[in-house]
Amino acid sequence: MTGQFSGSVTVQDERTAQALLDPRTPRLLEAFWTRPLGVADAAAALGVPLDQLLYRVRRLRQLGLLQQVGTRQRKGRPIQLYQAAAQAFFVPFEATPYATLEAYLAEAEREVAGFVRQNVVRTLENTSPRWGLRVAPGPDGHLHSRLAVCAHQDWTMTPDGPALLSFVYPALQLDFADAKALQAELMAVFGRYAGREGAGTYICQMVLCPVTAPLERS
Repeated sequence: MTGQFSGSVTVQDERTAQALLDPRTPRLLEAFWTRPLGVADAAAALGVPLDQLLYRVRRLRQLGLLQQVGTRQRKGRPIQLYQAAAQAFFVPFEATPYATLEAYLAEAEREVAGFVRQNVVRTLENTSPRWGLRVAPGPDGHLHSRLAVCAHQDWTMTPDGPALLSFVYPALQLDFADAKALQAELMAVFGRYAGREGAGTYICQMVLCPVTAPLERS
């Protein structure tokens, strides 16, 4: 890794880049992000087996993503303390083995997309046994496909229903200034909730992107 500046590192080694594309790596690094920590304490915080985390820590040390920063004394052998090697890592596309930017993004998002899909399906199945897609005009007059439990109405956000949103809306007609305002508002709403520590764990996925390649219709 090269280019360290103000706690930031640009990754140029392909093995290190590949490790950071694995969504498990940032989750593991997060345990060591703000303070030095022993592997046993990190395993307890992450809820993973100690032996599994020891292997991962050794690998991330070899790649330069974790570093040993000290020890904590105790009876017997001292506890080795580790911390993330930087406060930010940048993985440039050219450091990866992928031929195209689309392939690079597909790999970066592959496991996350599967994780989202599995949890949406489980939530739906626990709510009703009769889910499907309802294709009908929306308030804007365009046809939309939405999750529903019957043909005559959309699934509404009832007070006792799950806190679930899963939809794609590819037809927003916005000026650039409005699109930037929406971007800022979405991030502001997310920021209001991101620091809370409630009893449940939720996935939040947001996409806002100019449509330069319209959805192909057969």
